[in-house]
Amino acid sequence: QYHKEQTVVFLMAVGRLRSLCERLINLAGYPSKTPVGIIQNAGCPNQRTVVGNMETIADLAEEYQVKAPSTIVVGEVVNVLLESDAETGESVVGLIQNMTATEV
Repeated sequence: QYHKEQTVVFLMAVGRLRSLCERLINLAGYPSKTPVGIIQNAGCPNQRTVVGNMETIADLAEEYQVKAPSTIVVGEVVNVLLESDAETGESVVGLIQNMTATEV
């Protein structure tokens, strides 16, 4: 059941993303605007993050060709690290190209 303060993390489920979101909305009562983030290749030099909501994330994942290994994060926590546009107040949506250190 949905709770606004709750964060849910799915590992290795990017291939079932559309079905996963539909089930969370229809069976667990998640609002369709609940933020969702996907981190592909977490901690690697080629890490990428895609951000959307329950309605848009499956299409965004297809558009940006998100593949495994990926971690899916569902909940308001996704907005914590995102900056909002000063004029519109809207958060970033789409692909965020992350850079990680290749040499230490």
